[in-house]
Amino acid sequence: MYGRGSVGICAPEASVTADILLIANKRYQSYLLRGCISVLAHYFPLFRQLRVKKTYTPRTRLKMQTFSFADKYTEVGVIEESEYQRLVEAQDKATGERYLCRQISLEEYTTKVYELCKTDITLSTQVVSPFFATVHEATYEAKSRKVFVLMEDFPMGTLNDYLYSLPDDEFLPETTCWSLLACLVEAICQLHEPSRMKDIEHRFTRAIVHRYIMPRRIFMVSETRCKLADIGWSRDLLSMEGKMGYIQGTLQYYAPELIVNESYGREVDIFALGCTMYEIMMKRVLVEDDPEEPLKALEKIRLPLIITTYSKKLVNLVSSMLNPDPKKRPTAFEMRTIPEIANVLKAEFSI
Repeated sequence: MYGRGSVGICAPEASVTADILLIANKRYQSYLLRGCISVLAHYFPLFRQLRVKKTYTPRTRLKMQTFSFADKYTEVGVIEESEYQRLVEAQDKATGERYLCRQISLEEYTTKVYELCKTDITLSTQVVSPFFATVHEATYEAKSRKVFVLMEDFPMGTLNDYLYSLPDDEFLPETTCWSLLACLVEAICQLHEPSRMKDIEHRFTRAIVHRYIMPRRIFMVSETRCKLADIGWSRDLLSMEGKMGYIQGTLQYYAPELIVNESYGREVDIFALGCTMYEIMMKRVLVEDDPEEPLKALEKIRLPLIITTYSKKLVNLVSSMLNPDPKKRPTAFEMRTIPEIANVLKAEFSI
């Protein structure tokens, strides 16, 4: 887990303070009124027409900058580290604000890869949504050939942090499982089929396969809400073919078609979601990481899953996501209509 530090603020003039307090009071009253309406609408249909529909705010696309990360930010702590990537918590030296920073080393890659990386970062800034981690800014250091992407901070940490911080004998309630699944399904819908999201004015301009859906790429907003991160490291679906022919991700969440190095599409995200949901329910990975014989690890999965602590409906849904045949896995849009998921999206997000 990682927390947020305190930030000192200089006191302004008295008149300015009064104006700020007046504005803050009006905003508080507005939030309070909307909160009351939301609660009433949940129980009384008459109030639903008064509820303000949440929208997805348009955002100016971020441009890749060239400032030095070390000049502007202080690295507070390392959350995750691998050969080519690091995830750290960083603090703005000027404001004291904290952010998550994804650092990617491009030292061994070509200029073309950098351009693709820059394009991907732009994709991740198209929509401000309650289902995606918001990108604050990004910079490229030519000397070190590293990209730094600053995202919003999440004091609760990742889904992985949250799950494994629970006592060994404590598991998430089924209602929480459905709530987290609803957040992830809606995020995947917005990635896979943006053209069908008619109710969202400012949506992604093309279909995207995420490829990184796993507990370490999901950040907790509350005990029942989460956001998907690292949209910028996804690759666009080819508009004509709808398939891609290379592997990138983590073996424990690989779909079979990735293991055998076949071309793949959005179905790989559904398989990874199934692996993630199994981990949410059982607090252990479904597939052990075996780089030498990954197919044998997948062959150990027995479907349908047998999990007696959750409803048959939830268990069967997760089993369907893990179908070895990509064509037989449910789509995100199909799952979006399941009552348990649809009800969460309607009650919590007015969707």
